[in-house]
Amino acid sequence: MIQYRKWTEETLKHVLLLIIAFIVLIPILWMISISFRSNDNALSDQIFQMGPIDWHGYKSALFDVPFFRWLGNSLRIGILQTLGQLFIGVCAAFAFSYYRFPGRDLLFMFVLMTMMIPMQVTLVPTFLIVNQMNALNTFSGVIVPHLASGFAIFLLRQSFMTVPKELAEASTIDGCGPLRVMWNVYARLSTTVLVTLGIILFLNNFNEFNWPLLILTDPDKMPLPLAFQYFRSETSLDWSSTMAIATLSMLPVVILYIAAQRYIIEGFAQSGLKG
Repeated sequence: MIQYRKWTEETLKHVLLLIIAFIVLIPILWMISISFRSNDNALSDQIFQMGPIDWHGYKSALFDVPFFRWLGNSLRIGILQTLGQLFIGVCAAFAFSYYRFPGRDLLFMFVLMTMMIPMQVTLVPTFLIVNQMNALNTFSGVIVPHLASGFAIFLLRQSFMTVPKELAEASTIDGCGPLRVMWNVYARLSTTVLVTLGIILFLNNFNEFNWPLLILTDPDKMPLPLAFQYFRSETSLDWSSTMAIATLSMLPVVILYIAAQRYIIEGFAQSGLKG
């Protein structure tokens, strides 16, 4: 009886999760469906319409606009910004977890507060600073203002707090300085967390839309998420091409997430969310 009840609970749980997953996937499936339709039939009421496949959207997305140049721009911004956020995050998290200094907890609280402030609140002040630095319409203007990530510092600090102090003390006795302790002990013992955090940060940076839209004006420097506006006119929107480029933009992110799913699960398990 107990085994039957447990089997029933597990079955209902999985059925509920499948229903939720399907509801979440409906917009994505509809997007992919529209990308294979003609413009005349793009906004049909049938979500999963069966009919002849129209490749107009993908031809426009790949050949009518510099898709691969925009993809390269997105990869450049995503990789450089992610590496910078990881470097600053490791250094700051090491300071918060290894050293004890007056105001450490208060300063860390301010770091946590940055995670609660919407980006729209700091958009105008950050833009004015970038403008004064003459960094408008440059990749540095997109990357540098967001190199410090409160989420990265928080997650790495939580992971570093789980590292035994004895290992750091032993490394210090062996002659390691603070930088070597940070790299050889804390960073190496948190490799899974670093990989997981790097993937999450890269996905966010790769898909960022608002800030590059505000900073970049040169079409050759624009990242891939800004490509959607090139299929829009004052009176109409090329739905099939827009959904096609949205589907193509989603593929690198989905492939990366599926390939690194194991590291993401292990990383959050290893981060040890405790004070």
